[in-house]
Amino acid sequence: MQQSIRTMNHSESGEIAPDRRTQARIEVRIPVKVTLPGEEGSITGVNEDISWGGALLRIPGPLPKVAGNIRLVYPWKQGDSIAIEGRMLRAKPLDDGRHYEVAVRFVSLSPRSQSRLVKLLKLLRNGRHSADASDTSALVRELEVEVNDADNLRSMLKQIAKGQHSLTVFDAYEPNQSISLSIVGAKNLPGIRLRARVIHVEKSHAKGFEWAELYTLMLGFEHPIKALRASVKMLLEQLPAERESALASEAAPDWLRATPFARPTVADRARFLPGSNALSVLEADFPEALNRLIVGWGDVEMFESLFRDLTLGDQGLPGGWPPDAWAELEMLQDVHDLSYGKSSERSAILKGGRVT
Repeated sequence: MQQSIRTMNHSESGEIAPDRRTQARIEVRIPVKVTLPGEEGSITGVNEDISWGGALLRIPGPLPKVAGNIRLVYPWKQGDSIAIEGRMLRAKPLDDGRHYEVAVRFVSLSPRSQSRLVKLLKLLRNGRHSADASDTSALVRELEVEVNDADNLRSMLKQIAKGQHSLTVFDAYEPNQSISLSIVGAKNLPGIRLRARVIHVEKSHAKGFEWAELYTLMLGFEHPIKALRASVKMLLEQLPAERESALASEAAPDWLRATPFARPTVADRARFLPGSNALSVLEADFPEALNRLIVGWGDVEMFESLFRDLTLGDQGLPGGWPPDAWAELEMLQDVHDLSYGKSSERSAILKGGRVT
């Protein structure tokens, strides 16, 4: 079995072009069963190279004249397999006149097949001792969202169950880009890792973040909707009972439902030069805290309630906030006080004992 590593990116048209947000493409020749659109039985082709997002195949002709998805079945172990729904991007006849080279983009995998695909890619890329399926950073661009509130996680999961999800991030992504989305539950909350595709990107604005370039992503998911909903249902059953609050209530106004911020990736952080526009500690390590404060920015009573919850309530960190993060929280409170004033009931204890 021959293999080598190269880094490329397929555009929607099938052209291969370099990109800084690339996927690792691995040249490996292995058999693959192919079911073409409109066909009942499968044919045997040869995989020429494979990545997180697609593959290059050599298959016998003729090709079908009807449109539709192509089904691929890769061998696994002990009689198991990796089943993938794909879409043909381009095809060209080879010199022998009997075979075609076909570029395929992966569009749907079950969670089990996805896990096996990641393990296969890592085994091929790094050897048998580097097959941790939870680490995809060497294979595809990752996006991580940390959630420490059960109601927020419940809301996100319900949106995901409908097949789409929106996020605000600190770096632009490309439409049609396939990524790994990791939702990490803090405080013993469950998490989930999903294949996602960027459907739409637009510049975004958030009060207090005028200095930053923000982007709102609309993501779709590359999993069968039935399997996606089953995974969401399992996670929802693990969450504590839903509590009634201003943020969880169905009667809450739309502006209270803030789009969650995704944790900046390594690539995102690299865009900011030290000493220049470097990310703050809260932006880099605690974006969920900022997300909560933004909801109440400009409303004295609500901001105070959210700030109290972060510093003294259930949303605070076990053991307290790190000193640098605490200093930034105090600064945000100072800015809010100067801009919008303080409530009459505010006491010095909210500032960690400082006299205000």
